[in-house]
Amino acid sequence: MRPLPLLLAVLSPFAAFAADKLEVGDKAPTKLPSAYIKGERVSTFDPKKTYVIEFWATWCPPCVASIPHLTELQAKLKSKGVTVLGVHHANGVEAADAFVRKQGKAMEYSVAKDTNGAVGKAWLTAAGQNGIPCAFVVTGGKVAYIGHPMSLTEDKVVAMIEEAKESAPAPAKK
Repeated sequence: MRPLPLLLAVLSPFAAFAADKLEVGDKAPTKLPSAYIKGERVSTFDPKKTYVIEFWATWCPPCVASIPHLTELQAKLKSKGVTVLGVHHANGVEAADAFVRKQGKAMEYSVAKDTNGAVGKAWLTAAGQNGIPCAFVVTGGKVAYIGHPMSLTEDKVVAMIEEAKESAPAPAKK
């Protein structure tokens, strides 16, 4: 066998992995939760809106600690077209409904469940994130942020929105 075909044969199994990698600047994954506990359902991304998608779990103290911060972000940024969506991690998902109901107004944003782990795989695993809480900001249909939700401030999210607007292609002239 020649060196190039041999090299291609060895590397081809890794091509699928490389295609599934998720980084800031990439088009946002289309895999979204279908099981919602409360709030606005997100089934596709409107390129004119911004989404904060946070993966969390009831059994994760830092996740629970970020709930008031995310509620505050939703309240401050809703008028700017921002939707906060908490996605409960697949592990322990059966406890999510009761937990969210108990939170009431303290958890005032959309909440869904990753019942089989497919959403987490498309987002967390693809981004190389192996811990929660983990937030993604999607604006203009692209991932603008991957990291801890407590690092997101109103100013940072607004700056991401403005940057996405500036980098968007100009509308076609008639």
